[in-house]
Amino acid sequence: MTADTIGRVIRRVAAGSASTSNAFDDLRALTSGAFQLWLTSDLNLLGEESTYRTLASIPGFIDVSRQGPTGRTTALQPSDFDWLPLDGGYSPAPACACLGSHAIHRVATASATLPRAVLRGRVEPPSTGADKFGYILVASPGRGGLPFVSTFTAGTIAGGGSWTDLEVSITLTSEMTASIAETPALGDGGSSGPSPIGETVVADVCTFWCAFFSTAGKCQAVGLTLTLEPVP
Repeated sequence: MTADTIGRVIRRVAAGSASTSNAFDDLRALTSGAFQLWLTSDLNLLGEESTYRTLASIPGFIDVSRQGPTGRTTALQPSDFDWLPLDGGYSPAPACACLGSHAIHRVATASATLPRAVLRGRVEPPSTGADKFGYILVASPGRGGLPFVSTFTAGTIAGGGSWTDLEVSITLTSEMTASIAETPALGDGGSSGPSPIGETVVADVCTFWCAFFSTAGKCQAVGLTLTLEPVP
């Protein structure tokens, strides 16, 4: 069964049979009712896969021991996290990553709403209850948008030392994306560069970032995956 608006399983007749509902039989007109349901199901599935999909997966960080620059552990802002280059020679290095710039498609229904971005993973917070493990997911409009001033969501995990699931999400809005115009090209282009193949394509693009800090000791945040999912 596909995830679609039909809400039923469509039985397809094997190619080469004598049934009049066989869409693959050579030299036979398609039975419009069954084939229309089939195409509708497939198109609905493609629409959902275009909107709801995995955007990025990274191994994560096995040594989150850098403290936040402001010392704040509630009402977190992007400024409460370090966004310095990972190869900058800082010790301990900041636990942050750009999760890429991605085209955001509206849901292929009459509501045409935007999806939500969800960051999931597994984390090991500090061993003492008084200490905190901070994390943030940032959505910046456009390609390569920086995380310093943006719409975002954040959370704090208390201590205890036990592994736990991490889940943080942003319900995307039009203010979190920026329209980018691209001219598609064919091939690698060789020495002269690729040739444009048609009209300019405009997409709504958002850049995602994540970062972590620990107020005491070594923590871990691993198996991080960013996805676009339906709004509950």
